[in-house]
Amino acid sequence: MRVLNSAIGAMAFAMTFAAAAEASTITPDIIWGSGNVNRGFTVETTGSLELGIRAKQRFPASDAIGVGIVQDVAGNYLFDSSTSTAPAGRAMWSFDWSVNTNVDGVGGNLNMFTYLIEFDTDATVNENYSIAYDPFSNFFSGYYLGTNATTNGEEDGNEYNILSPGDLALHNVAQNSVQPQWIGGPTGSGQFGVRLSAFDGGVLVGSVEIQAIVDDPAPIPLPAAMPLLLAGIGGLGAFARRRRKS
Repeated sequence: MRVLNSAIGAMAFAMTFAAAAEASTITPDIIWGSGNVNRGFTVETTGSLELGIRAKQRFPASDAIGVGIVQDVAGNYLFDSSTSTAPAGRAMWSFDWSVNTNVDGVGGNLNMFTYLIEFDTDATVNENYSIAYDPFSNFFSGYYLGTNATTNGEEDGNEYNILSPGDLALHNVAQNSVQPQWIGGPTGSGQFGVRLSAFDGGVLVGSVEIQAIVDDPAPIPLPAAMPLLLAGIGGLGAFARRRRKS
């Protein structure tokens, strides 16, 4: 978790995130509904495990060619609330997540690992991942299952809400699209992180994270002593210049 206390820290994080961001597609395709374009995901692949997340505009709805998925050069997902048509109490954006445990054809099924989705509720460029849940046991978010042979919008059966015995042992692909308010997340402006991780016996084996920025995030207040410190540094500079001139 990052905690930025200065503009220097924010700049360092931006450079780090820019290097890690990767816009890509997921395997095999988007399975939870037809007409959803497979692009703009941030993807992390470790061996046979592929984890992907993206953020997209939900209100107004994105179209079939993916308008509503806007990223900056660092890979952050950008939203302008002035265009929002979201009903009261709903966010204008959603995040889409995907897990594939056999992306290379030599892995296993979903029951190989346990999973965690974390949501950052701090609207500033700080992070506070105060929401964390297992995507396979959260009734309000649900999930869809498939295999590498599943095509666009042809998930295996209906949406699953609570894990049934054997579900994950029969499939290697799980996906869904989630609105922040479904999991208790904020719906307004700010910068919000979303992270998807997989674990093997409690050991982290893969993780991917994105940042969704709705308008401009609120600035981080300077510590109370910071303005005095900056003024003091400025005064020392002025004193040094006067000495050089004398």
